Amino acid sequence: MILYLIRHGETDWNRAKKVMGRKAVPLNRNGREGISRAAEYLAGEGIEAVFSGTLARTVESAGILARRWNVPVIQDPGLDESAFEGWVGKSYRELESDPDFGLYRTSPTRSNFSVNEGMKDIQNRALRSIHGISVEGDFRRTAAVSHSDVIKPALVHWLGMDLDDMHRITISNASITRVDLADGSPPVIRFMNLVPKQGVK
Repeated sequence: MILYLIRHGETDWNRAKKVMGRKAVPLNRNGREGISRAAEYLAGEGIEAVFSGTLARTVESAGILARRWNVPVIQDPGLDESAFEGWVGKSYRELESDPDFGLYRTSPTRSNFSVNEGMKDIQNRALRSIHGISVEGDFRRTAAVSHSDVIKPALVHWLGMDLDDMHRITISNASITRVDLADGSPPVIRFMNLVPKQGVK
């Protein structure tokens, strides 16, 4: 199965570098346009369904993709961002003095960023969800809309990297990462963090 991992489009909180966690933050105009370009870039690829996290910014992004491709959206909470509880609404600058925020950026497995899960937990649920997608509905090509810090833990697993090195990878808003998944074979990452430009395919 070919899986396109797509990060949700930009929000005003992304632009302001504020932690969203699971707060319902909508896409901004740039975010909607970015996802529309991703939808156009992948049009004609034969994508059969869009899986999506349950948060507002992923649901809105998935809806834009699904309407362009005329396919269903299937929500999966395993693709959701972490809650980040006490950080929500705070800017990165405001969090600079928090030791756990420093650890999140340098050694995320050692950071107490959430009361309910650690980075290894996020990686495990992301991989479970992706495994489910690879077997559910017998799809040949599908897309999953999620968050940077859900996509990156899955990628470092497939690349054989240490989870604490996940922030060495950039996953931009409205970017596309293609992974080929086949039974009995290691996943193959065909490309990563592709951000389509207007009129380019």
